[in-house]
Amino acid sequence: MLRQTPPLEAAEAFLVAARTASFRAGAAELALSPSAFSRRIQLLESFVGAPLFDRSGPTPRLTEIGARYLDEIAPALEVIRRATRRLRAPGGAVRVSASHSFAVTWLMPRLGALRARGLEIELIIRQGLDGLRDGQADLAICGGDAAPADFASEVLVELDAFVVSAPTPAGGAPIEQIDDLSDHALLTTAGGANLWSRWFEQVGRPAAPPRASQTFPTLQAMYEAAASGMGLALAVPLASERLLAEGRLVRRLNAGAPIGQQYRVVHAERPRRACTAHEAFVDWLKTETAASCDRFHSTPVAHEHYA
Repeated sequence: MLRQTPPLEAAEAFLVAARTASFRAGAAELALSPSAFSRRIQLLESFVGAPLFDRSGPTPRLTEIGARYLDEIAPALEVIRRATRRLRAPGGAVRVSASHSFAVTWLMPRLGALRARGLEIELIIRQGLDGLRDGQADLAICGGDAAPADFASEVLVELDAFVVSAPTPAGGAPIEQIDDLSDHALLTTAGGANLWSRWFEQVGRPAAPPRASQTFPTLQAMYEAAASGMGLALAVPLASERLLAEGRLVRRLNAGAPIGQQYRVVHAERPRRACTAHEAFVDWLKTETAASCDRFHSTPVAHEHYA
C-alpha cells in the first residue's frame, strides 16, 4: 500500500520553516545544517506534489497551497507533540521556558532547592512563548504588558520599578530628586524602550531625555552595565534581585512606580491538564516570587552621593 502520510521529520521542518525568518534560522532551531533542512522541505513538497514555498525572493515564503496545508496540519502535529510529552514524561521533569536574564539571575540559583523538594525542572532558555509553540516546554515564564491570546496564563508579579545605579558611578552628579536624573545616562533594553517614559509619567514628571542613553539586548546585560557605572537603570522585581542583594546595584530615590507590565506563568495547554508536578511547581513559583517582591519593595535608598 502506498504511504499516505509524509515523514514526520519533514512535516516538522515545514512547520518550523513557516514561522521562522529563513530556512537558515529554521535549520538552527532543529540543529540541522541548512542543506539538510532544505532537503526535508523538498521531501515534503515531493510527497504532496506541490510547491509549498516560493523561493523567488530573498527569503522563502509560503505559497497559497503551502498556507492552506499549514493551517490543516499544524493542529494535528500539535496533538502528536502533546501525546508524546505525556508518554515520555507522565510525571517527570517539568519543562520550563524562560528568558536568559530571568533564568540566570533568578530561577537557576533556586533549582537545587527545588530538587531537594522532589521537583525536577528542565530549564529551556527561550524568549517569549516560542518554547510553548514548538512543543519544547510545558510552562513558560514571560514578561509583558498583556496576557497571551492563545495560551492560558496567570499573573505572578505586577511590576513596579525604581532607579538603581552602581554604589559609586564614575563621573556622575548626585541624585537627590527626580529632576536630577536628566544629568545621567539612562540605560534601557531593546524591548523596553518606552519604560522610562512610563515611569516618569507615573511619578508625575515629563520624560527627561537621557544625556547619553544606551540600549542593551537583555535585562541582565543592562543591569551589569549599570553595576559597572555606565548609567542608571530601572530595576524591576526578580530580575534585579541578585545584584541588589550583592550590593552591586543600589536604589536611588524613594520614588517607585508601576510600569504596566507583569511576569506571568503561561501554560502549554488550555485547559491546563492536572499534573501534580506542574501544580507543585506553580505553587512554589507563586510563593517564591511573592517573597522576592517583598524583598524588592523593602530595598532601602542609598543616600551617598556620586563620586
